[in-house]
Amino acid sequence: MAKRFKAVIFDMDGVLIDSEQYWGAAEEGFLKKYNMTSTPEMSILFTGRSEIQNVSWLKEKFNLPGTVEELILERRIFTDKIYTDNIKPLPLVENLLSKISAIYPQAIASGARHELINEVVDKFNWRNYFKQLISSDDVGHIGKPDPFIYLHTADVLGVRPEECLVFEDAQNGVVSAKRAGMSCIALVNQQWTRGDYSLADIQIDSFGDERINEFLF
Repeated sequence: MAKRFKAVIFDMDGVLIDSEQYWGAAEEGFLKKYNMTSTPEMSILFTGRSEIQNVSWLKEKFNLPGTVEELILERRIFTDKIYTDNIKPLPLVENLLSKISAIYPQAIASGARHELINEVVDKFNWRNYFKQLISSDDVGHIGKPDPFIYLHTADVLGVRPEECLVFEDAQNGVVSAKRAGMSCIALVNQQWTRGDYSLADIQIDSFGDERINEFLF
């Protein structure tokens, strides 16, 4: 039987690594300096976008002092600790990556900057699983829900968008993948994820869901 897909693309935060639960505290630490607090609406808006987009939004919305570049460096004091101190792989993700890599080329497509993507794949010895590591850095810092990052990832993998399956955990990411014409599995954590996932082909709460096998193997 012909394969349904020719490539599998993973978002990183909240899909490959358990990081989303730490983002709220990190964001609060940064915003506290300016007497602000994060909201659920901000979390939905920010997830999947580039840090330049998010910090630019904060600066414009709340008239923050300093340049966007200065604010990004301030924010990284809080957010980069997530990757050095807190992250761990999501349950069963290692087994899934190994299983898929034997059949399909895989890529990461993340709003995170390249430095953090490289830190994650090296920390967990995942580099051999992925043919491409794509950051919003590669697409002019245009994050999700714009489809550009997924269209670019398909292009560098040498496949058509409709031949790709995406694993996402954010509303912005699901919208981005579907706008790109890709199939999408949404990994929904009832505690941490927020938003509308109705565009996803299926919604799962763990990588142990047997419907993944129905899609891929």
